[in-house]
Amino acid sequence: MLDLILRNTAQRKLRTSLTVFGIALGIFAVMVMGGMSEYFSIHIDRTLDLIDKIQVLPESGFFGGILNESQVSKVKRVPGVIDAYGLLQMPLDMESVGMFGGDFVIGLPPEKQKATLKDTKLVGGRFLVPGDGFRAVVGSNVAREFRLKVGDELEVKSKRLQRGASITHTRNFTVVGILEFTSSDYDYVIGVPLDVAQKFYEIEGTVSYIWVVPEPGADAEDLSKRIELSVEDIRALSPQQLRKQAEQALVVISLITISSAVLAAIIGGLSVMNTMLMSVSERTKEFGLMKAMGAEMKDILFITIGEAAFMGILGGIIGIAGGGAFIYYMNEYLASRGMVLFTVTPRLVLISILFATLLGMLSGSLPAYRAAKMSPMEALRYE
Repeated sequence: MLDLILRNTAQRKLRTSLTVFGIALGIFAVMVMGGMSEYFSIHIDRTLDLIDKIQVLPESGFFGGILNESQVSKVKRVPGVIDAYGLLQMPLDMESVGMFGGDFVIGLPPEKQKATLKDTKLVGGRFLVPGDGFRAVVGSNVAREFRLKVGDELEVKSKRLQRGASITHTRNFTVVGILEFTSSDYDYVIGVPLDVAQKFYEIEGTVSYIWVVPEPGADAEDLSKRIELSVEDIRALSPQQLRKQAEQALVVISLITISSAVLAAIIGGLSVMNTMLMSVSERTKEFGLMKAMGAEMKDILFITIGEAAFMGILGGIIGIAGGGAFIYYMNEYLASRGMVLFTVTPRLVLISILFATLLGMLSGSLPAYRAAKMSPMEALRYE
């Protein structure tokens, strides 16, 4: 039977090629869009794994306001808080903030840097220390984007309003350390001393958010609620709440990316159905002769669905190879600009090949049923 399936598909080279190409395009879309979804999933998950603290934000939201250092002191006095410190976050280049955020400057107390970065290690240089001036520890993607080594300088921009006009100021920061790759937000960070960042951006005494370290054994959910009740104009999010919000956003991203890919794959499936319907129509007498010679319905079904499944597998392999190559070169291109957007995982490859096979089989099931249900006499009289 298998040799018959292979021979039948090989005899119709052009039609088979066009059908396989249609499926390959659909699976290519599944790989690319699925690779983007996988990247965001892994990236968000690993970022949240590095966060074990409560995050305190302005009540109006991260981008809607700022906190002052007096609020940091108030948070520290809440029962159950063992430590709290503020961080200032700004885009590296305020004139070109991309849709995916891009690189960002984090001003943080040097003595809190290891606690902030949790288990993240250095691949070169050192961490910030108290007394550092215009010094920076950079993430792996930042180092790759700007081809930085320890001792190199990185230009940072800030925008200021003077007499109604926007003026951009720049300052070079010396790189003293480079972080390992984490596939998290830390790959895009430029860590600088908090007091230096506040002076450079001319917002002394303010921070973007506060990290809160709970006492051992303290319930983070309860503590975040106590912080909100104790300190005005803020909202506090526990690590569990941060994860829940991120997962909700990830569901939306996944629905958008995967639905568009599935639509493309279904179009490829329709081309399989069209090809198989034409094939069944052309081979009606052949199937009638086979049934007259003793072939059963299951034999006809096996041959027809087998041909559709074979084209699905072949299209899936080509689509996976093409999608994988596109993702590789696209990531290489994007990495030189400080970002990565795709990840190929074994799960994605397995889903793609199974989807291609199933798509081929389902698309070939209707033609297969039509072929199998014909009586031998009816098929032999077919013109």
